[in-house]
Amino acid sequence: MNAQSPACHAIILAGGSGTRLWPISRSLFPKQLIALNGDLTLLQETLKRALTHFRPDHIHVVTNEEHVFEVRAQARSLDPRLEAGVIAEPRGRNTLPAILLGLDAAWRAIGGETPPTIAVFPSDHMLGDIPRWQAALDEATRLADDGWFVTFGVPPTHPETGYGYIRRGDSIADRSFEVEGFVEKPDHATATGYLKDGRYFWNSGMFVFNGQSLIEAVHAHQSDLGHWWESRGDRPLIEGYTSIPSISVDYGIMEHASRIAVVEADFGWDDLGSWEALYRLGKKDESGCVRRGDTMALDCENSMLFSRGGKLVGIGLKDIVAVQTRDATLVCALDKTQRVKDVVELLKAESSSLAEVHLTVHRPWGSYTVLEEGKLFKIKRITVLPGARLSLQMHHHRSEHWVVVSGAALVQVGETETLLTENQWAVIPRGAMHRLSNPGKIPLELIEVQSGPYLEEDDIVRFEDVYGRKPK
Repeated sequence: MNAQSPACHAIILAGGSGTRLWPISRSLFPKQLIALNGDLTLLQETLKRALTHFRPDHIHVVTNEEHVFEVRAQARSLDPRLEAGVIAEPRGRNTLPAILLGLDAAWRAIGGETPPTIAVFPSDHMLGDIPRWQAALDEATRLADDGWFVTFGVPPTHPETGYGYIRRGDSIADRSFEVEGFVEKPDHATATGYLKDGRYFWNSGMFVFNGQSLIEAVHAHQSDLGHWWESRGDRPLIEGYTSIPSISVDYGIMEHASRIAVVEADFGWDDLGSWEALYRLGKKDESGCVRRGDTMALDCENSMLFSRGGKLVGIGLKDIVAVQTRDATLVCALDKTQRVKDVVELLKAESSSLAEVHLTVHRPWGSYTVLEEGKLFKIKRITVLPGARLSLQMHHHRSEHWVVVSGAALVQVGETETLLTENQWAVIPRGAMHRLSNPGKIPLELIEVQSGPYLEEDDIVRFEDVYGRKPK
């Protein structure tokens, strides 16, 4: 294990939606927050890896307001010191503004006259060889400190159409090269040509920048962001965030900058960006099948069955991905998994909640799961963590009936508070100000029955919230 870097800071981008892994990954609980390869989530795997090279106070995670409480909880469970480094964007503005938010936090953390060198990582990638990753990162940091804009290129193993490519030029050192150009995601024939050519890398989406060089490039190539950056002396950058352009670091900086270097990323990288990737990396049985969850495969070959919603049975499948959750099922040819993102776009066009939320929704106080719903009613199972409490709120269109299953519930309706335990209940009339709290030492579980003509989550009027969420 390498010693932790004394100067370089890590910025981990954790605001993506992971649409190609639908229906497991959805925008309000995307793939980086989910455990796909073991007990740790992809975000936690990224943080664990970062801790081998960076001090905890040099790790900054940029996410969005919807995910920030879950990100903080996952960081805290891995190492309590990481929680302080989580930053929430008020609105997604792509990777370049997010990186600048992280750079601002890193610079303020160290003080001084010049910003630090930063290493930028997505939160949802897998790396197989940590010592080689550390060595590549050391090389990239040396180049960045010498004024290079550094990215990491993965040697391709097959003609992949889901990645952008980097064309390498002259050698700088044993594992690093000048960049001749960036190439958009190609078709299969072009990707096959890149593989045979030998000068092309997959673009990993990881970078190392000298902080001062990055700021100068922002001023030179993205003047709106440059003016926003200069405002940091008068107000927090977050205050002007919603008015700035949305642009990626690739388009905003890397395609304009000079002195761009690529370090060979020969450390077992994969972005886990599709069901095909999970199949390819998964442990296969004697028929070449990968199975996760409660599944059964009869006479199946080279297929993936993934269930988080009951028994999933495949018969005679070949080169197929079948994914089941409680509210959605995906069946897809293994070579068509990149098109799952098209399904998500169609669901959004239909205003379907299936693109956004799971039946279980995580909140800073716990979670709720929709068990059943129909016209004029919805039934939920609610879990409130020990010591947590929901906002003081009111609903215009629904009443609620709460039945405690386990634990203790402190129920406030108007000015009256009542302590309930197992099999006791409370009624919340429509229009009544109310709050639910867990004063106990174990999780509170209750069943909520909503009734009324409108039962969506935007019928919440918040008056007070201990988690700092904005009123609705």
